[in-house]
Amino acid sequence: MKNKLAFFVFLILVFGAVFFILVMPKIRTNTSSIAPRIFSKCPDDFANDDAGEAEYLAAINKWTNNFYDSHPGASLGDWGRARHQFWVENNCTAALQRYQEAKSGKADPATMEQIHNGIQDAINDFNRKN
Repeated sequence: MKNKLAFFVFLILVFGAVFFILVMPKIRTNTSSIAPRIFSKCPDDFANDDAGEAEYLAAINKWTNNFYDSHPGASLGDWGRARHQFWVENNCTAALQRYQEAKSGKADPATMEQIHNGIQDAINDFNRKN
């Protein structure tokens, strides 16, 4: 049971790292067209500095906790689908564009390699411990 819980926590951390790398806030150049947000801000609405990063991490942590409180049996895949739906509902166009680029294989190869290596390293670390 502890191994399953540890693996689930590990997967959440890996998914969080992937999400953080792919969706780390960029400075938005035109905020006049931003639609009102529901519950939280889009990833690109946070400042591109240490304070913005801390605010973003706190927001995603709160959103994740609220999601799992509302959906206690949810999987990591359920979380991902719900987060994607959040981006759609809140018109998070930059995050959706990066998602589509990654999904279609058009994302920056260096970024994708970094994500792949990070996931593989985490899996290897987990396997060595078990």
